[in-house]
Amino acid sequence: MKNTKTALAACALCLSAGAASAADTSPWTVRLGPAHVGFSTQADVSVGGNPVPGGDASASGSTTLGIELAYDVSDRLTARFLAGIPPETTLSGKGALASAGQLGKVTYAPAVLSLTWKLLDDGPVRPYVGAGINYTIVTRNRDAFIKDLDTRSAWGTVLQAGVEFPIDPTWSVSLDARKIYLKTKATGVLPAFGGAPTRADVRLNPLVVSLSVGRRF
Repeated sequence: MKNTKTALAACALCLSAGAASAADTSPWTVRLGPAHVGFSTQADVSVGGNPVPGGDASASGSTTLGIELAYDVSDRLTARFLAGIPPETTLSGKGALASAGQLGKVTYAPAVLSLTWKLLDDGPVRPYVGAGINYTIVTRNRDAFIKDLDTRSAWGTVLQAGVEFPIDPTWSVSLDARKIYLKTKATGVLPAFGGAPTRADVRLNPLVVSLSVGRRF
């Protein structure tokens, strides 16, 4: 009888320790790793108020250090905020503007707030999908073919998919892709055309792909 009581007490202690461990699991995770931004650019360009037929622009891709803060709202629902060190992209003429070469450079700071849903909440591979909003802040414009370049900060919508590989209850590795639907405006003047004002309505639609290491705290 004494042995039975001892065994029951031991089981109760183990269950209590397990419950305490589950309760102590933090809902907060920080991810850190490289993030590549690739653009699918299309622009409608006008000079002196007149459209430039076939005028287009491209934006170079860039890689930066991405930092994500995540909070588990439930076992499957997670709120995420992604930011990073502001990268720089080079704007170049395309189509009828190809001969213009480099139009200018823009340094920007994208910030993404999203909600994701885990398709599997257990196991060695945990895929998820989600959606959210983006605000891209332009921190610096640098002139080239276009002078007095002014590129606007802008809002966008986001679709997201990724997969998490837990290493242990604290550490994990994640591969993530966010498609951002983003449109902005850029203005300036063209000294090569007697200082004529120019304007471009630009659809950037970047794809942000990140590989990161996460830690719960």
